[in-house]
Amino acid sequence: MSEFGGHAETPDGGFPAAQRLESWKEIASYLRRDKRTVQRWEKEYGLPVHRLQLNAGSTVYAYTSELDAWYAERRPPNLPADITTADVEEPDEDPQVESATRVDMEPSGPTELTANLVPTNHRELQSGEAPTPGQKEEPRRGARLKIAIASSVLAVSALVFAGRVFLFPKPPGGKIRMVVLPLKNLSGDSQQDYFSAGLTDEMITQLGRLDPQRLGVIAPDSSKMLAGKSIAELGRSLDVQYALEGSVRHGGNQVRIDVQLVQVGDQTQVWADSYTGDVSDILRLQDEVAKAVAGQIRVALPVSAGISSRTALASMRPVNAEAYDAYLQGRFYWTNRGDMPKSIEAYERAIQKDPQSALAYAGLASGYALLSQVPYGDARPDEAKPKARKAAERALQLDPTQAEAYAVLANVSFTYDWDFKTAEQEFQKAFALDPNNLTAHQWYAHYCMALNRMAQAEQENGRTLDLDPVSPLFNVVRAEILYQEGKYDEAIVQAQHVIEQNPKYWPTYIWLGSAYREKKMYAEALDAFLKGRKLSGDYPVMIALQGHAMAVSGDVAGGRKALRELQHFSGPRYISPLYFAAVYSGLGEKSNALDWLDKAYEERNDRLIYLGVDPISDPLRSEARFRDLLRRVGLPE
Repeated sequence: MSEFGGHAETPDGGFPAAQRLESWKEIASYLRRDKRTVQRWEKEYGLPVHRLQLNAGSTVYAYTSELDAWYAERRPPNLPADITTADVEEPDEDPQVESATRVDMEPSGPTELTANLVPTNHRELQSGEAPTPGQKEEPRRGARLKIAIASSVLAVSALVFAGRVFLFPKPPGGKIRMVVLPLKNLSGDSQQDYFSAGLTDEMITQLGRLDPQRLGVIAPDSSKMLAGKSIAELGRSLDVQYALEGSVRHGGNQVRIDVQLVQVGDQTQVWADSYTGDVSDILRLQDEVAKAVAGQIRVALPVSAGISSRTALASMRPVNAEAYDAYLQGRFYWTNRGDMPKSIEAYERAIQKDPQSALAYAGLASGYALLSQVPYGDARPDEAKPKARKAAERALQLDPTQAEAYAVLANVSFTYDWDFKTAEQEFQKAFALDPNNLTAHQWYAHYCMALNRMAQAEQENGRTLDLDPVSPLFNVVRAEILYQEGKYDEAIVQAQHVIEQNPKYWPTYIWLGSAYREKKMYAEALDAFLKGRKLSGDYPVMIALQGHAMAVSGDVAGGRKALRELQHFSGPRYISPLYFAAVYSGLGEKSNALDWLDKAYEERNDRLIYLGVDPISDPLRSEARFRDLLRRVGLPE
């Protein structure tokens, strides 16, 4: 019997006339799809369609038995082969049930189960309207079919997913890629933008943990920077097969999330749904969205793939609405890297409202980890890093599955403790819990760079660029690695590429100018550092690099002036001793440079770990004091 309601083959193996479909229209009607979709299935997935050559061209035909066999080969293993609509009890129509549990989905696979649970286009057949070929006639109803399974919306979703996702495309290499576009803020209050932005980041994180070996989820920077482009443009720019887009409406303690999954190849909507609840239940809502999307794309993964159950949130406890609101504010500032002190303040407010929030503690740890690093803050390392460690340890006490907290512990271990062995262990814990944690991979790239494992540093940087290809941060890290390797021409090309896309991202000029300096192209180097100064508002590192370049180019007066400027700024703000050391080194005053490096050592400055590879340190390498400093930091001479 046909899976779609057809007839059996004749005893001699032939097909009765009624079994032959004579056109694209009939084939599409039998499969309950439009002609364009069916034609794509034939081209991409081998849908068994035959062609009859005629004088003026050709016509197509297909046998329902062959279509049924084609379907059976692609049937998901968790859907029994003999299931029919007779096996499925139709739920009673209960308006109260609909308001509590709802599934709104366009069926996308030719299964009787799906067709009967959710009628095409969310409506019943009108009076006098005939069912399409291959579809069993249903009793007419005056109202929309309501699905009522009291346990969970996901229980119904799982059945729908099982019957429909087998037709989604499998890209070359077997790894699916998707982009989560920034959720639109429909609250009517622009001050709520942080909520939708933070929730977008959370969804990206949640989806990225589903099956990281087979599913790549584009990170926030790229999804934000390419927002506004068409789905087709996103597909070309990011090499993605799916796009998740939607909106958030947040008011009081209520939140509504509307999402739809779009197949990039033909811009068709694969699935859409809405989730409404109290903010205190936001973790469950996020988890439901992630699981629903996973169900939609599961079959596009390799046959052996399965969504790992351990990727679900470790704790689904209700959250304090005000605490979560503050947490999203902190994440908004941290992700943008625009104002790290504000991020820390928001995380601290979240902790005040909910002292049991592992998310807030992990976020606070990440904020403190960056507060002493260029270009995010001016805190002394010996003040910021211990706070980062303390917050990370507290996060892990509350939730041992917090990969972000392990990444912070790794950061503190190698940039502050100079304990590279422990850092390696902490990084591996973070990767085991969340292989797609891009911050962990970025920091690991710096770890490898400091140890002169440049090939591995490039590999780790490649991981970040794979999921965040237009991120100015990760692209600048690539320029830094190339500079540290002595590949100055490549570093210049990479930096110029970043400037073309993000002309105001001033950290790029650090490595552009540094590469020019090492090539003794001093005019170009000074021009780059000057632009960096203007864009950054005279950030101290740009003053120091400009002063050093002036000094090595023979402009001693310019180098002296930079020292005075740094001294002037050191009153109201923290200025790294490394900046003074760089200028003195450029002036050829090695003793003064080493004195300032000793001060940096006392503060446990996190940039000391790059002394072993940074070409700016080359004039000092023959000095005994410098070699001793490398040993104390734990670096090879």
